[in-house]
Formats: sequence, structure tokens, C-alpha cells
Amino acid sequence: MNKLFLLVPAVALFQSIASAAPILPDTIGDWKKGPVAAAPVPDRKVWQEYGLQASEKAPYADGARQYTISAYRFTDATGAFAAFEEVRPDNSKPIPVSGLGAANATDEAVAVGNYLFVFSGYKPKPEELNHIVGTVPLYAQSPLPSLPRYMPAGAQPNSERYILGPDSLAQFAPSIPPSTAAFHFNAEGELAKYGTPGKEVTLALFTYPTMEMARDRIVHFQQVPGTMVKRSGPLVAVVLKAANPDDAERLLSRIRYQAEVTVPERVPTQKDNPANLFLNIFILCLVLAGFCLVSGLVVGGLRILLRRSGASGDGDNMISLHLSGHQ
Repeated sequence: MNKLFLLVPAVALFQSIASAAPILPDTIGDWKKGPVAAAPVPDRKVWQEYGLQASEKAPYADGARQYTISAYRFTDATGAFAAFEEVRPDNSKPIPVSGLGAANATDEAVAVGNYLFVFSGYKPKPEELNHIVGTVPLYAQSPLPSLPRYMPAGAQPNSERYILGPDSLAQFAPSIPPSTAAFHFNAEGELAKYGTPGKEVTLALFTYPTMEMARDRIVHFQQVPGTMVKRSGPLVAVVLKAANPDDAERLLSRIRYQAEVTVPERVPTQKDNPANLFLNIFILCLVLAGFCLVSGLVVGGLRILLRRSGASGDGDNMISLHLSGHQ
């Protein structure tokens, strides 16, 4: 118990030191780090709701070449994902990276684990990005939110926004009251725009821990003026002030929840290899044969030593019983 009491302050001290440590490395290949400052935050209340813990902005130079990195650390990957959707570069397209990435001609944003990196004026090489991720303090890997995959395809590029609480709801869907979304039920939401300007449709999709909670929320969402609502499993889809009700109905019809059951897959080991089984049997036979041989030599050697030492050896004589048929 005393060791536990000593361990808790030690862990807290380590975390405080790691939190105060610089986020970005001093060098990235040939690039040298410049003066450090706090990274700009688009909306501090919203990003605090996302779980923002620390940020850092620094220029990197290699001779006359220069670019800037803004790094943000969040509580988990969900917060980094939500911030990534908000700060993706204009006219950016998804790129293949470890995590989530989007880039345009000059800038790039990458969300990896609980970190978000925004590169201004440069698109890093894979080995440079791996070096940055491998050196940041308090890195944590966790699953990304599953809600976005239920959003219908065809949304306006980079119009998606993630909602984690009342502040982000007020920022992206102010017509929905926080009490209607009921974030105290651990609700989360994803919002996106569909269609063309002038005929666009805004869809907000909320997820709840149980179907019963989602069913209870439908009545509250239907009371919001200008909305059309549909429930599918634990999901509640809300179309906000659609210019064309038919377009809203078609969009809602594409919301379909499908439960997924993940069965842990057994990974084969060497024990499942028949050749390895026979090899182990052969080795076991050799070990037993060697043990028998050594044991026989030891017993025989002891008997010879006993005889040479003058032991009577009476115990070794054979006792014969001369039995015959005579009474």
C-alpha cells in the first residue's frame, strides 16, 4: 500500500513534466526548428469541448526554405478528429497517411491518435511525419468515432463537422437546443451539407448509447421548427430547414443503421502447425532417451563403486527357493 501511495504522485509528476515538454522536435531531417509560440485556435470554447490540452506552433527552416507546423494535443482521437474536420485546408482532398489526412496544393492537415498537425507551406514526407509522431509527448491511440460512416455519400466537400457538446452544437447547428440533443446521454453528432448552393440540405446525425434513448429523443427533435426527423437504431437523423422537402425525404431514406458484431479472430500459433508438433515430440523422445541413458550410467557407476569399496553386496544375491513336489 505504501508503494502504491508513492507511485501515484510519481505518475502525476511524470504527466505534468510530459505536459510541459515541447510538442514538436528540434529537427526534422534537415529542417531546424525556430521560435515557438502557442498555436492559434479557431474557437477556444469549441476546442476545449473537443478536449484540447496543449498546442504549439513553430517555423522550420532549411536554408532559404521555410514552413510552419501547428500542433494540437487532445484528450483522445475523437477530439483530434473533430478538430481535423474544422481546420482542413480549403479545397483539400483526402490523402493516404497514417491516420487522417487532407491536403491542397500548399498545405496539409493530419490527425494521428490524439494529435492534430497542420502544415502551412509544406507537405511532409512519410518518414518526416513518422518522426514527428514518434517524438511527441503523451501520445495516445484510440478508435476513431464510427458515426461518420453512417452519413450518406455525396456531401459537399469538407462540409462535415463533428459535434461533441453544446458549444460545438451552437457553432454548427444553432437551431437545435442543447437540451434537445441531450449530451448528458453521451450523445455525439456529425453534420454535413448536401446539394448545391441555394438548394442545399443540412443533415445532422446524432448517436446515442441505446435505441431507447434515441426513440425518446425523436419527440424533442420534432418540436424544433423546420426539421424533419428519422430514427434508425440508436441514430437520430435531423434535416434542418430544407429548401425542398422531397430532397430532405430522399436524404433521410439513406440513413440506415446496421449493427455490427465483432468476433475476435483467433491468431494461429506454432502450436497449430503439425510439423512443429512432430518436431516437439521428436525432441521430447531424445530428451527422455538421454535421461534414461544418463540415469543408467549413474546407477551402474554407483554399483561399481560400491563393490570396489568392499561392500558385501548381499542385497544383490539372488534368493532361490528350491521347491519341489515332495512333502
